Amino acid sequence: MNWKPQPKQLVALARNEDEILYGGARGGGKTEAGLAWLSYDTQFPFYRALVIRRNAEDLKDWIDRAREFYRRIGGEVVGNPPEIRFPKGGLIRTGHLKDEAAYTRYQGHQYPKMLIEELSQIPREKDYLRLMSSCRSPNPEIKPQLFSTTNPDDPGLEWIKDRWKIPDLPDFSRVYEGETSGGRTTVFIPAKLEDNPLLMKADPNYIKYLEELKEKDRELYDSWRHGNWKGFGIEGAYYRQQMIRAEAEGRVTDVPYDETLDVHTWCDLGIGDCFAIGYFQVSGTQWRFIDYDEFEGESLVEAIGRMRAKGYRYGSHYAPHDIKVRDLGSGKSRLEIAALNGVNYQIVPRLSPEDGINAVRTRFTTLWIDKTKGDLFLKRVRRFHKEFDAKRGRYKNVAVHDINSHGADMLRYWATTDFKTYSSSKIINPNLKGYTRR
Repeated sequence: MNWKPQPKQLVALARNEDEILYGGARGGGKTEAGLAWLSYDTQFPFYRALVIRRNAEDLKDWIDRAREFYRRIGGEVVGNPPEIRFPKGGLIRTGHLKDEAAYTRYQGHQYPKMLIEELSQIPREKDYLRLMSSCRSPNPEIKPQLFSTTNPDDPGLEWIKDRWKIPDLPDFSRVYEGETSGGRTTVFIPAKLEDNPLLMKADPNYIKYLEELKEKDRELYDSWRHGNWKGFGIEGAYYRQQMIRAEAEGRVTDVPYDETLDVHTWCDLGIGDCFAIGYFQVSGTQWRFIDYDEFEGESLVEAIGRMRAKGYRYGSHYAPHDIKVRDLGSGKSRLEIAALNGVNYQIVPRLSPEDGINAVRTRFTTLWIDKTKGDLFLKRVRRFHKEFDAKRGRYKNVAVHDINSHGADMLRYWATTDFKTYSSSKIINPNLKGYTRR
């Protein structure tokens, strides 16, 4: 085989941690590093590996590159879905994650080596953990490892940043070693275009393309060119400019609970999905976002229990129209269930998502957001983005529904509520412990 790793690729290929993350800025040689990493144990007849890409179209591109790369060592691409088979019996399987069920497809499988291309396209850490459960080795000759490549963009940025403890601006002269709460060792190897001189020589226009972004989209440029993990770099983010302005004006800061003011809540109610609650106080024209809850797998009664436990003095509570849908089992709506548990929700206006997004943009200048209790909310709002139409090369006027949608929907309901109309209502059961009559 005549392929020779470049220095930063060689660093990644030499690591022995349980979870290896390679990448950062665009053009750092991620794909070939992953291809080479998978080739190390193909001489074993029992070798099995799995390659995952989020989308089927992206997987086709990887297969084309794999066909040429592995041909040099006798690897042959066969079958559908494609597999790479090696002369001594080693096998690399491929897969993509087209829907929620795809994450459980590999449960019970054993793959000593797993490669996840463009990890940030996986929106939730729990989905990554589901895939990782198949990364195990029945043979002591091969240590089970998971190798991922990524750029600092797409919905998964925040959980990746937390898991590998990546700073906003990584030092490209070092690696970032760590350990998860479960004791698994991790390492992040940051790479940028300068770490891939072969690409710079073969395609000098690539760096020109990246530089053209500087004037058109500075945040995206910083992400792709310099590996900035701050979080504004996602293409098509709805509230990017609003978040940049809020931080520049010091409105993302410490916003403590004021005991003299009522706390009003807005929520997004997921069915078998995430439940998001935003906690607001208002003083004059200033809206203070003091707290945020997001969880899944809990009932509305448990959500009300969370609200009670905070000890806030509550005013009004708002929910979307689907709170009126009746449960087939009990025959009661969640609106009725909430009332039985001391909370009488007002229904927010039913406007189009486009109108709601415009309302958020208009009212964002009135928001002051607590940087600690609102940290997860800030991540959701930064990552809420439009769907990209790859065939037409442009963004659709449709939001991507993913883990970031729930917090963004909650904010949309706040922005479209005529608060002056509803805020005079006494909607809290005064007999419910933990709540105070207005």
